[in-house]
Amino acid sequence: MKRYIQTLGAAVMMLGSMMCSSCMDDNETPDVTDYIVTSKYSVGGPTMTISEFKDAYSSLFSQTNAFNLVEEDIIIEGVVVANDEGGNLYQTLVLAQLDGTKVDPTKCIVLAVKSTYLTPYFQMGQLVRINLRDLYIGCYSKLPKIGQPYTTSSNNLRLGPMLFELCKEHIYLVGAPKDYAARINPLVLNEGDDLLTKTANQNYQNAPMLVTVEGTFVDGDNESILAPDELKDAGMGVDRNFKIGSTTITVRTSTQNEVSFLKMPKQKVRLTGVLSYYSGWQLQLRSVNDMVIIDE
Repeated sequence: MKRYIQTLGAAVMMLGSMMCSSCMDDNETPDVTDYIVTSKYSVGGPTMTISEFKDAYSSLFSQTNAFNLVEEDIIIEGVVVANDEGGNLYQTLVLAQLDGTKVDPTKCIVLAVKSTYLTPYFQMGQLVRINLRDLYIGCYSKLPKIGQPYTTSSNNLRLGPMLFELCKEHIYLVGAPKDYAARINPLVLNEGDDLLTKTANQNYQNAPMLVTVEGTFVDGDNESILAPDELKDAGMGVDRNFKIGSTTITVRTSTQNEVSFLKMPKQKVRLTGVLSYYSGWQLQLRSVNDMVIIDE
């Protein structure tokens, strides 16, 4: 038997709804008709798959912090397999390669867009086509990303989210989210899996991915939440150690969102989320439904 963890009381859920609503004008559901956010016209057919694109720019994506402006028409497409619905993936979408009718959770790229709430426009299962000309591509610690450079408070250049207005020119939505939503199946990683244990797999080709893992939180006590504000680091997040057998990965959670208030169980749990590589493997949950207690 499985049961979803009950983590947020009615008051907190109401607060979350209010926060999401406050992102919209006059607290209304955003208008996604008439292509007001994305292009009304096709940006062209795909010229590369996501994996081909990542391989074509392998020298860029193999670096720890780099970005380039794309100066030619490169068109890629992918299915939205992660968005900001739960608030944990801020200004972030993850697109997975569509191979025929299959959504491949191992061939993904981040599309970073500067917006307070992307989910209404980019729902799970939505097929997105992007013309990369005049957009920036790059990485931070082997995480391939489409975005835009910015200067941090420490005066460092990083690749952050692209301007929301650029969606109108560069992004075209193909079909409806329901066309592919049911085909989103995370890669299941088990104890001792080569992907987690072998150094050779810690590269741009394997980041990001949509995965499911089973294990236990090192600090699981049924009381502590994932990301209390008092433990946040300079990146406004909290890292928690999670053991998959003898292998330890990090569960990274931003503060002040629905996912951050999830309590860490003592029991074994199943987690689904976006796996990336920084100094080690890091998992980010998409929503509160991505943590499930396993009753044994």
